Amino acid sequence: MPPVTDQSLPLPHPANIMVVDDTPANLKLLEDMLRQQGHEVHSFPRGRLALKETARNPPDLILLDINMPEMNGYEVCERLKSTEQGLSIPVIFLSAMSEMQDRVKAFQSGAEDYISKPFQIEEVLARVETHLSVHRLQGALKLQNEHLERANTMLQDSNRQLQEAQMHLVQSEKMASLGQLVAGIAHEINNPLAFVVSHLFTVEGLLARAAAGMGTEVPEEVRGMLEKMRIRLQEMGQGLTRVKELVLSLRTFSRLDEGKLQTIDIHANIESVLLFLRHKMEGRIKLIKHYEAVAPVSCDAGQLNQVMMNLVANAIDAIPDKGEIAIATRDAPDQTIISVRDSGPGIPEAIRTRIFDPFFTTKPVGQGTGLGLAISYQIMRAHGGSIEVHSEEGQGAEFVVRIPRK
Repeated sequence: MPPVTDQSLPLPHPANIMVVDDTPANLKLLEDMLRQQGHEVHSFPRGRLALKETARNPPDLILLDINMPEMNGYEVCERLKSTEQGLSIPVIFLSAMSEMQDRVKAFQSGAEDYISKPFQIEEVLARVETHLSVHRLQGALKLQNEHLERANTMLQDSNRQLQEAQMHLVQSEKMASLGQLVAGIAHEINNPLAFVVSHLFTVEGLLARAAAGMGTEVPEEVRGMLEKMRIRLQEMGQGLTRVKELVLSLRTFSRLDEGKLQTIDIHANIESVLLFLRHKMEGRIKLIKHYEAVAPVSCDAGQLNQVMMNLVANAIDAIPDKGEIAIATRDAPDQTIISVRDSGPGIPEAIRTRIFDPFFTTKPVGQGTGLGLAISYQIMRAHGGSIEVHSEEGQGAEFVVRIPRK
């Protein structure tokens, strides 16, 4: 058979082709015709050598003989196709065995094509180029799919971050709106409160002066009425003092829209949060406080309120019936530590590492967004601090917040 010339077929894209045949004349012929087409050719007379080279330098296509010593072509092809790397390499059998059962066995071993010897050079080159084209298209498709998968992953990440940012913004706006509402209520209560307190002080003074100016002729019944009035006025004063403290707590909580770092009394902030959640605990949950922190803390008061609101509300929800919640503070070197511990059932180990993930929640649909702890985690990171959880099933959970003082 004459060697193919450049005028016989158009030059294909150069490829790395492996030829495996134990007949030197066949190897020489295939090498010459493939190299004239611009391909890089590596020849091997044994299957084991070919497999070893394939693992080191995978070819784009393999021309494989069947009858070879040590290892026949069927076994070479089967071993090649059993690897992830070799699965995508097209294999064309070249063999003098032309029975149908030989062809079937070749395809069963994983081959893509079968050419009988003696072969026509033009046919071999045409089939080689066809399988190389398919191989290139498959490679391009695989690469495109990888790009699409990466793009899809990036899109999902961006979408998740956008959802987080949107929900964080919604939560912040809700807290800011709540702060404005609370500030307005506190202001409206404070004005009449100041009026009542002022007049109560005046009435107490006048009553004291009137009692002092009475003579001995005043009936005992009247004196009893005056004393009862004095006691009632004192009780009213105590009630007004509680209202005044309530207004101060409301004003502390309403500092949600200041949006800047400030030196705060963390215990006052915690108390303002507990004020809003007291109705969920009364008669069911015992609240234990251990306030030991004394060093001033610089943080965003509104965001700290948001963190504490999430932690205490979660602790309340974690207790199905009756139980205890302990809130403790203490100073550590360069940081203040706040602990919120509940006597609930604890957090299973399987989900403990996921509780700070956005949108992860164990609450029923409609009762939780899965954003409370995620937002709290982000707030503490923004402050240069941290939030961590310690829990064992059946022994409650403890969330520890660390706030740097600088």
